[in-house]
Amino acid sequence: MAVITKIRNYSGLLIAVIGIGLAAFVLGDFLGYGPMRTQRFDVGKADGQAITYMQFENRVQQQLANWQNQTGMSAGPRESFQVRQQVWNEMLREILMADVFESLGIDVTAEELFHMIYSDDPHPILRQSFSDPATGRYEPQEVVNFLRNFNQLDPGVRNQWLMIEEYIKNDQREKKYHDLIGKGYLATSALASADFINRNTSADIRFVYKPHTAIDDDEITISDRELRRVYEEHNHRFRQEASRSISYVSLPVFPSEEDRENTLNEVVSLKEEFAAADNVRAFVNSMSDIRFDPSYYGRGELSPNIDPDIFNMPVGSIIGPYVENNSYVLARLVDVRLRPDSMRASHILIAYRGSAAAGPDITRTYAAAQQKADSILQVVRANPRRFASLATQFSDDPSAAMNQGDLDWFPDGAMVAPFNEAVVENPTGSVFTVETDFGFHVVNVTGKSAMTNKVQVAFLAREILPGNRTYQQAFSQISTFASELRAGKDFDAAAEDAGLNVRQADRIGMMDMTLPGIEHGRQIVQWAFDDNTGRGNVSRIFELENNFVVARLTAKQDKGIPALEDIRSNIMDIAIREKKMAMIADELKSFMQEGSDLEVLAEKLSLEVKEAKNLNFNSRNLPGVGPEPVVIGNLFASGDMEVIGPLKGNNGVFVLQVMRKDEGIVPDDLNPVRRTLQTGFMNRVPGQAFQAIKDNARIEDNRAMFF
Repeated sequence: MAVITKIRNYSGLLIAVIGIGLAAFVLGDFLGYGPMRTQRFDVGKADGQAITYMQFENRVQQQLANWQNQTGMSAGPRESFQVRQQVWNEMLREILMADVFESLGIDVTAEELFHMIYSDDPHPILRQSFSDPATGRYEPQEVVNFLRNFNQLDPGVRNQWLMIEEYIKNDQREKKYHDLIGKGYLATSALASADFINRNTSADIRFVYKPHTAIDDDEITISDRELRRVYEEHNHRFRQEASRSISYVSLPVFPSEEDRENTLNEVVSLKEEFAAADNVRAFVNSMSDIRFDPSYYGRGELSPNIDPDIFNMPVGSIIGPYVENNSYVLARLVDVRLRPDSMRASHILIAYRGSAAAGPDITRTYAAAQQKADSILQVVRANPRRFASLATQFSDDPSAAMNQGDLDWFPDGAMVAPFNEAVVENPTGSVFTVETDFGFHVVNVTGKSAMTNKVQVAFLAREILPGNRTYQQAFSQISTFASELRAGKDFDAAAEDAGLNVRQADRIGMMDMTLPGIEHGRQIVQWAFDDNTGRGNVSRIFELENNFVVARLTAKQDKGIPALEDIRSNIMDIAIREKKMAMIADELKSFMQEGSDLEVLAEKLSLEVKEAKNLNFNSRNLPGVGPEPVVIGNLFASGDMEVIGPLKGNNGVFVLQVMRKDEGIVPDDLNPVRRTLQTGFMNRVPGQAFQAIKDNARIEDNRAMFF
C-alpha cells in the first residue's frame, strides 16, 4: 500500500519507543539491571531460553506499528493486548522449533531461499505481495526491481523485507519437519481395509436402556474411601492451568439528567458563536470533542439526523443540537461542490529530512527535495512515458518498486488532504507537484469518475459524560462499601446494604483481559494473581471504563491436578453416577438370568424396546439417547441375533440385540482409501506436532508481572 494512503500516527509510535526507553531506565532495578538487584526478571522462558522484556516489547511495538500502518488507527487496549498474545505465541514457537530444527539438522540453504524468492513458483507470501491485483498473475520482475533498489529503500521497509525472509525460512523449515513426521505415517492395506469395513458395515439393533437418572442422587451414599478411589481414577480429567476465582461489585457511573442538561446547555450556548465563526476549522478543533473533518460527502453518506436535509440548505446553515453516539451535536454546512466519487493517480514521492516519510537514510534538505521534485516534473512533462521508470528509480514511497507509482483507483477523501484536493482540482492527464507532510509529490492524474454534488460539514460535538458531582456521589457510595469491608463486614452483606450486585468470575486465566461486564479488566486480573493476594483478600477500588470495582479473591487454583477438596463436587458427581450405573447393571443382569428376551426384560423393568437402524462403526449417537461410542463399538464386535449386555454407556446401561449386520465388501483397489487416510494423517501433523512439543517444554510465563 502506498505511503500516502496511510495516515500514520508517528507521534504515537514515537511515544511508544520513548516509553520503552523510559521503562528500561525506570524499571532497571526491577528488571535486574540495577545495582540493588542480582536477579533478572524476564517476560518468560522456553526450555531455559529467556524472552527478555526488551526483546518482547520491541517486537510488540513493531507489530503495533504495522497494525497502525495497515489500519490508519492507533491500537486501543484490546488490540494491544491481542498483539501481545500473538507476539508471545510467535516467540514461543520460534524458540521451541529452533531447538527442534537444530537437533534434527533441518535448515534452509541459500539456494533454496533464492528459488523461493525468484522462481515462477515462489513462496505464497511473495505471491500475495507481488501479484498484479487486476490479473492475479505473479510478477517475478517486480521482486527483482524491488531488491535492486533495496539499499535505497526506507529502513523500515528493509526491515520488513528481512522479516519476510526469516518468515519464509522458518516456514520452509517447519514444512520439512512436518514432511519428516508425515513420512512416518503409513496407511497399510490392512488399515485401509479395516477403515473401509468400519465405514461401510451397517447394522440394525433393538435395545433396552435404563438411564442413570432413573435413580435419585439422594439414594446413593459414597464413602470417603470410594471417593478417593474415583479421584485417583479420574483426576487427570481435571488437569488445569493456574486460575483464580473472584467475586466483585461494579458500580457504573452514568451521566445523570443534570449532566445531560448541562451538556445540552453548553452546546446550545455555542450555537450562535459556531454560526458566526469565520474560521470554522479552528473553532471546531478548539471547542469540539471531535476534530474538523474536511471530507466531502454525497447523499446517503451522512447521519440520518442531517441527511438529506442538509443538501437542500444554504451554506452556513446549522442543524441541531441532536443526539448521536452519546453526544450532543451541531452540524454546520461549510461548502457544497461538484466532486468525483473516485479518482486514479500516480505519484513520485521526494521526501526530505524531517518529513513523515523520511527514514534515517533520507538526508536531503527541504529545498533540495523541492528542487528535485521540480526537476522530475520537467522531465515528465517533456516525456510522460518516463513516469513509471522515474517512480521506480527515485520515489521514496516503497510501493513504487512494485507499482511504478500507480496508486490505482481510490475514493474521494482516502488520501492525505493536500494530495486528495490537488487531484480533485486538476484535470485528468495533468502533471503537477504538491506538498504534504510526507514530502513533495510529482503527480499524474490518470482518471476520475463522474462528478456528483457533495457537501462539507463541520460537526461540533460534546460527549455526554458524568460530571464531577456524579463521580463524587458514586465514589462516596463505593468508598462506604470498601470501608465496611475493611471493618470486617461480610462482602455479600455489605454489598446488599449498599445496593450493589455481587458478580462472580470463576477460573480467570493469568492472561485474561475481560471479566463479565468489564471489557478491560487486566488490573483486577493482575491483582488476583499477585503473590501477596490471598484467598479472602479484598482489593482496592479500581476505576475502569467509568466503573468503580471492588473485588474479593474467592479461590486460587494452581497449575496441574487439583486436590480432591478443590474438585470434590465434580468427583462426587462421577462417583454417584458410577455407583448408579453399577446398581442398574446388577439389576439388568439379575433379570437377564431368567431369559434374554428383550420384550420380557422391558416389561419387568417398565421400560420400552427401542430400535436403531443403519448404524455403522463410525456412528457416534444412538437415536433418542445421545453419544454412545462404547455401546456402538460393542455391537459391531458381536454376531447377528446376539444379545449383549448389560453395557455401561454415557447415559445409562444397555442391553441390545443385533438384528442385522451387513459387512462392507472390500474393493480390489484400496488406493483411494489409503490416500484419504494418509491425507488425514498429514493434515493433523502441523497442529499436533507443535502441541506435543509445547506440552513437553519447560515454559515459564511471567507476562502477568508486566502487562
